Amino acid sequence: MEHKELIQQRAAEAFNVKQEDVIVKNRLLGGMSHLTYHIAIDGIDYTYRVIGKDGNLFVDRLIEQKNLDIIRPLNLNNETVFFDTTTGEKAAKYVEGTVLTQLDYRPFLPLVSKALKTLHHSSLKPASDYGLIDRLKLYESYTNIKSDKYLKLKDAWIKMYQEEHQHQPKVFCHNDAQRSNMVVSKDRLYLLDWEYAGLNEFYYDIASFGNVDFNDALELLDVYLERKATKVEQDSVRFYRMFQALQWHQVALRKDMIGLSEVLHFDFKMLSEKYLNLAETLYIAIKG
Repeated sequence: MEHKELIQQRAAEAFNVKQEDVIVKNRLLGGMSHLTYHIAIDGIDYTYRVIGKDGNLFVDRLIEQKNLDIIRPLNLNNETVFFDTTTGEKAAKYVEGTVLTQLDYRPFLPLVSKALKTLHHSSLKPASDYGLIDRLKLYESYTNIKSDKYLKLKDAWIKMYQEEHQHQPKVFCHNDAQRSNMVVSKDRLYLLDWEYAGLNEFYYDIASFGNVDFNDALELLDVYLERKATKVEQDSVRFYRMFQALQWHQVALRKDMIGLSEVLHFDFKMLSEKYLNLAETLYIAIKG
């Protein structure tokens, strides 16, 4: 079944309309894991998400749904109108705007900072803790691949976490605050895709912004703090980016294991090594 037909079928079932009533406009830019399309029904525009292979291994959809309800008063996300916690399929009101990956992000750093601060300072409590160490163990269980280099870096990270970060204040974090999950619309910024939301240290969201180039995260940190960050503060961002690199190393290994490198024509094995090397580079910078 072609993607367009699949989206039409699923959306028709979700909205209880005929399949021909669902107009599929285009696939939205973003991650490779899921299919997210811009659709229209009865003249109203929506996004519709179908979860990709293995996508529900890494996300608890009940928790995602709860977090979407919790953050609704903040008006940071587009309005969810349908959510199936079994399949993870979701429909939301379409937001007219431009994904931040398509723009020069620098003029929008104040808007990014404002959105993240709105979340971090909201005093809202997420449905769960992000559970860094347990999450890494979970992801490892899907691959059973732990190289000596990975184990050495993971042990070093856990030691730093327990000594320096475990008891730091935690706030409601998005936990995937990369540019592909941000849409600029007029004079505001939307934070989309709340799959990984949970309690975490605010530096984690700053680190996520550096997924293309880590220096982008350090730029955002200065804007967020409204001053030049200290080496200790920069290292906190490096620390959480190091975790993200270890985490996505395991996810990339899993994607390669299940054949997605061939299906998507993308070398996930190479990507997994790239993430591991990044974790090592960040660790050296922290200790330097």
